[in-house]
Amino acid sequence: MKSRYSLSIGKPFGIRVSVHWTFSLLILWIVLISIGRGLETLQIIMHLLFVMALFVCVVLHELGHSLAAIKLGGKVDSITLLPIGGMAHLSKMPEKPKDEFLVSAAGPLVNVLIAAILWIYLAVFRAIDVHDLEFETITGNNFLLLLLAANLFIVVFNLIPAFPMDGGRLFRSALSIRMSRLKATQIAKDIGQVFAILFIIAGLFFNPFLVIIGFFVLLGAKGEYEMIKYQDVLKNFTVKDIIKTEFAELELTDTLETAAQKLVQISDNGFVIRSGGDFAGILTKNDLINGLNTHGREASIEDVMKTDIESVDSGTPLFDVYQDMQKKRKYLLPVVDKGRFKGILDLENLHEFFLIKKATQ
Repeated sequence: MKSRYSLSIGKPFGIRVSVHWTFSLLILWIVLISIGRGLETLQIIMHLLFVMALFVCVVLHELGHSLAAIKLGGKVDSITLLPIGGMAHLSKMPEKPKDEFLVSAAGPLVNVLIAAILWIYLAVFRAIDVHDLEFETITGNNFLLLLLAANLFIVVFNLIPAFPMDGGRLFRSALSIRMSRLKATQIAKDIGQVFAILFIIAGLFFNPFLVIIGFFVLLGAKGEYEMIKYQDVLKNFTVKDIIKTEFAELELTDTLETAAQKLVQISDNGFVIRSGGDFAGILTKNDLINGLNTHGREASIEDVMKTDIESVDSGTPLFDVYQDMQKKRKYLLPVVDKGRFKGILDLENLHEFFLIKKATQ
């Protein structure tokens, strides 16, 4: 999943890896802290190199998750590096408790392997005496030892039973053996939110960075639970169960002024555009407003409508489409059956469908 806020740095094993723009804030923070401590230029460079090396380990950690997920039938969109670590975006996660456990454990196991390799190298080739080292700054002598310790810290920290960390997923997979995935997620979410609050409180007294991690865990736990709720309710439905066959229409030759006048009379999120009776595209409410601001009222609908929008088959599982629409912020999708236009799928209606089915379960 591409983002305008991230910079792509490569595609190992066909998986897109990118760096989020907020990562630059971490670099800036390290430089400012180092200057405040009175470190010399070479020492600052060593600190930055250490961060880069650590994030290489983070990428390997996420690749461990990703490759394990692909091996077990999952689908991985991309990996994004954030100031607080990495995040693999899985469009399809293996749902069997055993498979989820293996995917969740794969990341920390990579860090254990990295730490083991570093320990063997230091023990066999460097024979470093820890008592002879100083750790006030990062140097060539202590670089690898600190990297070893950092990998072990990643393992321990990730095993905390809180979403979206690996420990939360390991805990959920273990609970799922004896209860429903939704109930297991709820328990893991509640425990994760307790840890999040503890992180925030500790951060207020010790390290502000813990506050950021706390909010990340808080939001991650809530987001995971909400997604599983939708999956639990929508799992037995397909797009054809919610397709809209009655919708607002406009002609390709209409102007934005015509669309604006009609918009205030309807409650839909946009229009289906016809050309000679045939489906020609979709004009969303946001596209219309942006078009009015950019082109004015007299502009043609053809100038701003979506013509290359991807369609969805009526037999597609509804939860799969919901995930895609949420991630890519799609509000309207044309629905086809054997290549023929049948109607539209409205994200707002999908939310309403979920609430109704949840209330009647």
